[in-house]
Amino acid sequence: MYNNESAGPALEEFLGLLGQRVRLKGFTKYRAQLDNKTDSTGTHSLYTTYKDYELMFHVSTLLPYTPNNKQQLLRKRHIGNDIVTIVFQEPGAQPFTPKNIRSHFQHVFVIVKVHNPCTENVCYSVAVSRSKDVPPFGPPIPKGVTFPKSAVFRDFLLAKVINGENAAHKSEKFRAMATRTRQEYLKDLAENFVSTATVDSAVKFSFITLGAKKKERSKPRKDAHLHSVGAVTWGVLARDFGQSADVACLLAVSNEFIVLVEEESKNVVFNCSCRDVIGWTSTVGIVKVFYERGECVMFSALENCAEDIREIVQRLEVGYSVEKNTPSLPANPQH
Repeated sequence: MYNNESAGPALEEFLGLLGQRVRLKGFTKYRAQLDNKTDSTGTHSLYTTYKDYELMFHVSTLLPYTPNNKQQLLRKRHIGNDIVTIVFQEPGAQPFTPKNIRSHFQHVFVIVKVHNPCTENVCYSVAVSRSKDVPPFGPPIPKGVTFPKSAVFRDFLLAKVINGENAAHKSEKFRAMATRTRQEYLKDLAENFVSTATVDSAVKFSFITLGAKKKERSKPRKDAHLHSVGAVTWGVLARDFGQSADVACLLAVSNEFIVLVEEESKNVVFNCSCRDVIGWTSTVGIVKVFYERGECVMFSALENCAEDIREIVQRLEVGYSVEKNTPSLPANPQH
């Protein structure tokens, strides 16, 4: 996997679909630890953006090649430390197995196989291999489907890669690493940045009052909790269209996300950003939320509680208006 000295026409065609080849020297955007000063990690790489993400790919054939070196450490140093790896296969390639790859970080492999490369009928099939403790992630791959070369396939693949990395961070290994890192940061704060100064609580501060007008007591805002920054939750029954059954869930709606958590397993069965919501409908006891390209999630209030439906719709309106009026955030680096 690390010993291909150069890319063939089929791989070049795929790379051209995936992103833009950029000159590393002087590159000022997200570079994924590649050298942008001395060309020590190659002269060019592959870069693209997807929604709010910047992606810089570690492409084997664009990283430095060392003749007569099977290990290819200059390449393995980057690719071997990536969490998600795209494996590109040309026609006639042997089936891929991750058993031959030893890495503490590579947890997800997205295998892309090309059919009829460099022709008008070029298309791609996709498969995924993931570590046991990495939870499933979307978008789902339709069984037996090949994808024609198109922007739709590109978006599908980039979403799959990004979701794969996010899912891997939920595995025990990466969760433990994140916990350990946070502990070290907290320890550093406690040891090096704690002030010994104290505040004298006996000191009284005087304030100048203007006039003798009695201050009016503020009235509590109705449904104030629905305008909070954090998530508000309700017990709902989410419709599982695959099983034609209702699943007891907790619905959480914040200013940024909508999440459904199955009560029995505690697993997240649905989540999306409020900015991806395109609308919703509510009828007697039922809410349908439409998101991204018109996909739909449906849930009903427990015991058809009309008050819950009213609050859910109002909270959706608050989250939608906040996202609509919030400037786009800086892109998050992913690779």
